[in-house]
Amino acid sequence: MLKIDKVKYSDSGKKINYLYRYSKGISKYFNSKESFYCHYDIDVSEISESIAIIPFLANIAPIAWFAGFSIELNEVDKDFIEALEIIKNEFSNDYPNIDFSCSKIQAKKLVKNNYVATESAMLFSGGVDAYATYFRHYKENPDLITVHGADVEIEDVKQWNRVVQLNENEELLKKNIKHYIKSNLRDFYSHKVDLLLPDLGWWGKVQHGLALNGLIAPISVVNNYKINYIASSYTDNIDISWGSTPSLDNSIKWGCTNINHDGYDLKRQSKIDLIVKSTRELDKYINLRVCYSILNRSVNCSKCEKCYRTIIAIILNNDDPNKYGFDINQNVYDDILLGFSAGFSSKGVQYFWWEIHEKIIQVKKFFVFKDEEVEYNKILELQYLINKNLKNGLKKKSKIRMLKFKIQNTFPNLFKLYLKIRQRNL
Repeated sequence: MLKIDKVKYSDSGKKINYLYRYSKGISKYFNSKESFYCHYDIDVSEISESIAIIPFLANIAPIAWFAGFSIELNEVDKDFIEALEIIKNEFSNDYPNIDFSCSKIQAKKLVKNNYVATESAMLFSGGVDAYATYFRHYKENPDLITVHGADVEIEDVKQWNRVVQLNENEELLKKNIKHYIKSNLRDFYSHKVDLLLPDLGWWGKVQHGLALNGLIAPISVVNNYKINYIASSYTDNIDISWGSTPSLDNSIKWGCTNINHDGYDLKRQSKIDLIVKSTRELDKYINLRVCYSILNRSVNCSKCEKCYRTIIAIILNNDDPNKYGFDINQNVYDDILLGFSAGFSSKGVQYFWWEIHEKIIQVKKFFVFKDEEVEYNKILELQYLINKNLKNGLKKKSKIRMLKFKIQNTFPNLFKLYLKIRQRNL
């Protein structure tokens, strides 16, 4: 059992702290030194406790379902608790070997919240998915909400400041109101939560959709949000367990606010097609922020798999990736060919490169750095390599991933020291 005793405000009503206690039997799932909190850039202290509880409940409920414990609390929004039951059933279908019936959410009071709701908002990371959703709803002028603690760790102040600076300085985004939320949503629980899944990946496979949407609840009341968009990661063309899908996100509701899982009808390549087309029409180029690698000292590292696939997708749209936040030249082809000579590591990565393979077949014009003939031959070489890797299937799962995970969590301070030394040596 976990019991939520109190919702407490600090920092002039901008920070919500949650006071809770749990049984000894489930203490292994929690960081005893760090209770869950969320920090906003506006005062949210006047909202109902039934709404204020949502950020924590959105993050703790999935842990309760998978670990098999119940939650007690004072009050919660009626629509949200009903949404959690729908989402719980969705996960139980995806993980039939786990008994979800052991977990119950017991609230003393269910509240039907009503408030003025006329505005729109969206979760905004600055990546391909987010910008595709932004352009699809450009005329709505949605508020942009970026979360510190999701993709950028709380302790990584330097990279977070870079994120904020990019948002604030992007000419295209000047007309949009921006909000920043800080939360330890990935640090309040222990690494034991990741082990609840057969192959790790708690954040991506379970937590992030419900968690990120739930964080918006307090400011949705203050800012009158009728709808919040969360950009899709995949389409229905790929069968993959993921924590943000239309069936999950579109079930989320509280008060007068609904969640919309946007862009599920678009492949990633189609999203980049849309982004390039939109920037040309508006005559405003943007910095796509697609990676958070420790190699990153600018907008992107321009050296990781996510960077590579985005760079190639832009090239195949006959545009210069350097206009979109990358720093590359014609040598990028050789780097990509070397990087993927051993194949693809996951179904998601495999699918994204299949999209690129199909785009290469269709494309008539591509961006040329220096020598069109040489670069065209490199593209054909890449097409051959992708096709070969698609036929060979995924790389065998390495035991190194689990070993790395165990080292990180057994010696967290040493691992952080290693990362700092590596960053200084870049």
